[in-house]
Amino acid sequence: MTPSRCTLALLVFALAACNPACTAPAADSPDAATPRSEQDSAAAASGATPSSEGPAEPKPAVNSGEMITTAKGVDLSGLDENKKTSFFQIINSESSACGKAESLAKSLRDDASCRDSLSVSQFIADALKSGHAPADIKDAIEMVVDSLRVREINIGDSPVYGNERAPVTIVVFADFECPHCRAEAPKLRQTVDQFRGRAKLVFKHFPLSSHPRAKQAAIACEAAKEQGKFWEMHDIVFENQTALEDEDIERYAQDIGLDMGKFRDSFKAKLGRDQVESDRALGEKLEITGTPAVFINGRYFNDLLFGGTFAGWVDDALRR
Repeated sequence: MTPSRCTLALLVFALAACNPACTAPAADSPDAATPRSEQDSAAAASGATPSSEGPAEPKPAVNSGEMITTAKGVDLSGLDENKKTSFFQIINSESSACGKAESLAKSLRDDASCRDSLSVSQFIADALKSGHAPADIKDAIEMVVDSLRVREINIGDSPVYGNERAPVTIVVFADFECPHCRAEAPKLRQTVDQFRGRAKLVFKHFPLSSHPRAKQAAIACEAAKEQGKFWEMHDIVFENQTALEDEDIERYAQDIGLDMGKFRDSFKAKLGRDQVESDRALGEKLEITGTPAVFINGRYFNDLLFGGTFAGWVDDALRR
C-alpha cells in the first residue's frame, strides 16, 4: 500500500490509518488506548518531545547557498518543479536517518553506508507525489525513521516457518481472536514461500485482554507445537476464531491428528502458558500497542516504505 491510499488529511496519522490492527485497551498497557502516531502527534502539537524518544536533535540549518540539489538513488519522477523544490527543502532541513549530525541531503550525497536516509528520502518523494503537504510529511518523518530502527528480538524456541538459516527473519506478534491477524497470516507465509529459503517467519503470541479466548487458544497452539503441529493448529484456530471454547479447541486438535491424550494433558495443565506470557512481555518491551505487529530483521513494518508490502521490506533487508 502506498501513501496515496492513506486517506487521513494529516500524514502523521497515516500508520494508524493504513495498518488495520486490533488495539490493546488501556488495561493492557498505560498508553495502549492511543496509537503511537497519535501520541507523538499530540506531543508535537503541544511542543513536547514524544515520550519514547530522547531530546530531539536540532535540525541542521540551511543557507540558500548551501542547498544540496541532488538526491542520488531517489526516484523523483512524477514531481513537478514546485514539488521538487519542496523535496530538496525538506531533505536539506531534516537530519540524517542514521543519527549523524548532518542533513538527509548530505547523508545521501556523502554516506553510502546509510541506507535509511535513502529510504526516508524516497518516502518524502512518494508522499509529495501523492499530494501530501510538506508540513505533514515533516511531522511523519520521525515516526518513519523510528520504524527503521533495529529492535533486538529474541527468537528463542518460537515456531518457525521456512528455512531456519534464512538471512531475513520476519517476526509477527499476533492474537488468535484478532481478525486482522487472521487476514495477514497467509500473506506472511506466502512472502516466505516467495523468497525460496531467504526468509523465515517466527510466530510470537500477543493475546489482548479484550479477546477473552485468545490466551487459551495460544496455549492450545503451544500444546500442538509439542507434537510438531503448531502451524496446523495455528491455521485451524484462525479459521474458527469465533468458536474457541475448550470443547471447540479439542475438536480442532483431533481434526489435525494430534495424540489427544498428550494434547489434553498439556492443554489442561496450561504447560504453554509460560511461553505465551513470555512472548507477551517481549511485545510490551517492544512497545506494541496492537496486533498484528510485524518486524523484519528487527525493523517495524509499515505501509509507507518499500511499496507497503512484506515482499518490499524483505527485498530491502536482503540488500543491506
